[in-house]
Amino acid sequence: MTISRDAARVVAAAVAMMLASAATAQSDRSDRRAGRPAVSSAAQEPTGDSVNPVKRTWDFTKRFGIPKYAGPANCSNDSGDFDKFIADFNGRVNAFLSGPTDAKKLNLERKNYVRQVTGTEREIAAYLSAFEGSGKRGPESYVPSIEEDICRARTQRQLLISIREGLKAMGRVYPDMAEVGPALAQANAALARIGDDKAIQTLVNNNRAATLATVRLKPALAKNPVWEKMLMDGFKRLVPGETVLKLNLYSSSWYVNKHELTGLPMYRQIGAWVATKRSDGSCWINGVDLWQDFDGAGYDSGEYKLGQAPQQILCQNV
Repeated sequence: MTISRDAARVVAAAVAMMLASAATAQSDRSDRRAGRPAVSSAAQEPTGDSVNPVKRTWDFTKRFGIPKYAGPANCSNDSGDFDKFIADFNGRVNAFLSGPTDAKKLNLERKNYVRQVTGTEREIAAYLSAFEGSGKRGPESYVPSIEEDICRARTQRQLLISIREGLKAMGRVYPDMAEVGPALAQANAALARIGDDKAIQTLVNNNRAATLATVRLKPALAKNPVWEKMLMDGFKRLVPGETVLKLNLYSSSWYVNKHELTGLPMYRQIGAWVATKRSDGSCWINGVDLWQDFDGAGYDSGEYKLGQAPQQILCQNV
């Protein structure tokens, strides 16, 4: 029997379609045996976290919470680092809320987040207290630069801002969490009490001035004109640019350091507090010591060394 050319074309097309269909079915069976779902190349389903509310909610809650700012690595760049820290935190929250979420997982984490929210009450009070004490210290304490005090004060404000941003984010993730409102009000009140950079500098200046007013030169523990002259001369050689106002001995006798096994002396030391005035008119308390090594027969002439770090004092209190 002879088949026309047109009929042959129809038969060939039908056979091709049957072979393609069989190949596709075989591919589907292979994908399923390999544990992979069969997906048509013409209509692939979208992939990624955006289509999996459970996974993206689990991933988010593993990292979400009231943020803890570690403080600036360098006070000269503290605002830039902090701004990025807050922007990154809010960016993660925005990305999460812009897609599907799993209510069951969020409900499971709720108690943990309530504890975090209520725990901020103590943190807010602590950061505010630390801020209000910026620049305050005892009259005998080391006094850092005013820049360091201002940096510490700003850090307390940044810690409070990070709590506030965390509470705001918590309210967005859990709009019905009643504990957020009171905590957020406390954080806002603390930040309002701190104020801007100018207010911070004013507070630090006032606290430092109040501390400075309490500083006094300690009274001499002994009177020894020979020692006083020796230590005065030694200090002037070490710090030639300051005018000595007063020198008070803090040694009433030689301190002798002895070898713990032989009992033989190793060195001895005496020292004094020295009040001075600098060229800028400010007054300071310094320390100077004389150290003399034992050479087996006696003590050498010794070496003068500066003692305590300089501490400012009001000139009228010297």
